[in-house]
Amino acid sequence: MKMIKLCTIDLDGTLFDSQKRISDENKKAILAAKEKGCKIVIASGRPIHGIVTVLEELQLFRQDDYVICYNGAKVFTTLDGNCIYDSVISGKDVKELYQEAKRLNVFIHAFRKNEQLITPQHNPYTDVEMKINHIDAVLYDFDAIKDDDEFLKCMLVAAEHDITRAMNELDQKFYDRYSVVRSSKIFLEFLNKTTHKGSALKALANYLDLDIQETMAIGDAGNDLEMIKTAGIGVAMENAFEEVKKVADFITTSNEQDGVANAIKRFIL
Repeated sequence: MKMIKLCTIDLDGTLFDSQKRISDENKKAILAAKEKGCKIVIASGRPIHGIVTVLEELQLFRQDDYVICYNGAKVFTTLDGNCIYDSVISGKDVKELYQEAKRLNVFIHAFRKNEQLITPQHNPYTDVEMKINHIDAVLYDFDAIKDDDEFLKCMLVAAEHDITRAMNELDQKFYDRYSVVRSSKIFLEFLNKTTHKGSALKALANYLDLDIQETMAIGDAGNDLEMIKTAGIGVAMENAFEEVKKVADFITTSNEQDGVANAIKRFIL
């Protein structure tokens, strides 16, 4: 087995416990991995504003530190914000998804390429999005979006049972056209068809001239599945979705039991 030189780590349900805290054991393991020369990269569905405090807590603001945001739609350096990879969907795409959201009776959010969050209707899930990402949402008429506008991602948002229902009732053409990932119980995300955390991991490894077998990925949810499949070593949390566990090379302990630290100790330290 090759030495792991790059490790991507999801946040919610993975690095965070149920109280959105990072345990001391996880911090110690990440610091030790960094000291050994392994690059630690946070890979999240969140925008950078929702990750900054984590990057500061883990001291990931060096010149050669990177972050994966928007479930892989954007990869950039943490210190100066230099974008090394991004992908978009069009305004036409977002408007079609808006019509589908209305048909399915769920809400919709979208992130513009400039990272502005817009929604046609403020809803309880807008408050959740604003709180976890430390950003404001802008009310916007989605019918006024231009076809050639560029977006990082679009999201159907609703209660857990409504998102589950929407996934079952969603027109198949949307599964065919987009990378569709359920990033949480209340968020169903639509990205460029070639985009997911796995494609971002591959792009970053190529940028750093690393063999993909020298990478490890740790996650728990549907939006981590491709990243776990892509990495040289794919690690699922004990609390992960069953479909994620099925593709993982290793299942670590849960996010309440220092699962990230245990995986790092086993494969990096």
